[in-house]
Parts: sequence; C-alpha cells; structure tokens
Amino acid sequence: MRGGKGAAQIGKGACVSIIFTLAAVLLFALAIKLFSIPSAAITPVNQVIKFLAVFLGCFFCIKPEKAFFKGIACGAIVAVVTYFLFAIIAGSISFGWLNVLDVVCGAAAGGLSALIAAAAKNRG
Repeated sequence: MRGGKGAAQIGKGACVSIIFTLAAVLLFALAIKLFSIPSAAITPVNQVIKFLAVFLGCFFCIKPEKAFFKGIACGAIVAVVTYFLFAIIAGSISFGWLNVLDVVCGAAAGGLSALIAAAAKNRG
C-alpha cells in the first residue's frame, strides 16, 4: 500500500462519515421539534449517530490492509471536523477535556469499525 492510497481511503471515509453525520443530526433535530424529544436523549443519540457514521465511512471506504490504523485516523478526523462544523453552526467554539475524549472515542470507534469491516470483506 502506498501512502497516497491509504490517505485517499481515510479522506473518503471521513467525508462519507461527515456527510452522514450532518444529515442524521439534521433529521434528528427535525424529530426533536416534531415529537418533543426530551433534551436528555440528545447526547446519547448524537453519540450513536457519530459511531454509526464512522462505521459506515470505514465500511465503504477503507480496504482491509492496515485497516485498524486507517480507521483510527478516519474516526479522529471525523470527530475533529464535526466538532468544528457544529461549533461554527452554534456560533461558539470552546475547547475542553470532553473534546479530547470525543476525539479519542472517535478514533477508537474508527479502529474498531475498520477491523469489523476488514473482517467482513475478507469473509466475502
């Protein structure tokens, strides 16, 4: 694997994940308005959306070779980019330990997702 191919897979996976995250959060915001979903449900649902988005990006874009490391990079990039996108939309950027934890969890989700995707692709 040449570095350019791996970087392209990571970039494509991150783009797929970010687009899915934006669309899913937009639909969830609409559901909150329509169905009066309690605010306590927002954070867990957003975490599930992010994990699912990273999984889909890894599954469709990352090849099995060195999948774990590419998945980690993809998940971390998704966490950082979506944080800044939503912070810009909200109009305030603040940084703290929860943001670091979010990037670490995104990287872990990416690594795990890429391993699952690689195993599924090797079976088929």
